[in-house]
Amino acid sequence: MAETGHAKNVANFETMISFVTAYGGDYKPANAAINLANLNAALASAQAMIDGVTTGLIGWKVKVNDRESEFAGIGKFMTRLNASFASCGAPPNAVEDMKGFARKVAGARKGKIEIDDPNTPENEAAHNSVSQRSYTQVVEHFDAAIELCMNTPQFTPNEADLQVASMQAKSAAMKVANTNVTNSVTTLSNNRISRDDVLYTDATSIFELARLVKLYVKSLYGQGSPQFNQISGLKFTKPRGL
Repeated sequence: MAETGHAKNVANFETMISFVTAYGGDYKPANAAINLANLNAALASAQAMIDGVTTGLIGWKVKVNDRESEFAGIGKFMTRLNASFASCGAPPNAVEDMKGFARKVAGARKGKIEIDDPNTPENEAAHNSVSQRSYTQVVEHFDAAIELCMNTPQFTPNEADLQVASMQAKSAAMKVANTNVTNSVTTLSNNRISRDDVLYTDATSIFELARLVKLYVKSLYGQGSPQFNQISGLKFTKPRGL
């Protein structure tokens, strides 16, 4: 179910409350769970859960974008590093190793970036496991290249960004960016679990309360009554698997 489907359920629940509020003194269910006070409390909780998912989704997108920025240009950087290393007088086998790390960085990036697509937030947790490996592999290969540079005495570049200390700082920043995405996915996933509990799976979920309200109004006014017709058409859709 798209995020808008959950919001529609909450909007329909609010409409239902508006209708039963208008019934005035007629609406006095014996079941306290569906009295007006508890219905309004459930609505407030559901709205907060919807907002929590929205906040988590925005936070996730921000961290994904931050990571894209941090990893941007790493392929071109590795091309420069590879050329610099090859020109420093390093042994041929070390030069071949560096070429391999450059190829691996390019291979880890190729075709993986689009997996963290902000337009498919419902599936980001599953998709992220593939995408995360790609970013993690980039850092692993980059770290291996840094280690090779550290152990090659001939490699003493004058360019500041190619020096070991600069590359180590770059690696650390990439790791932080990757961790931030992981943490934002966890937050978003937990927010969705909380939302689903409040909207669908708890005994006092709005899905269950709406069902009970419909039954009560049906018993109160009758199946063919205009009052029952007001609320019977309000749709509450539960996602698959819940």
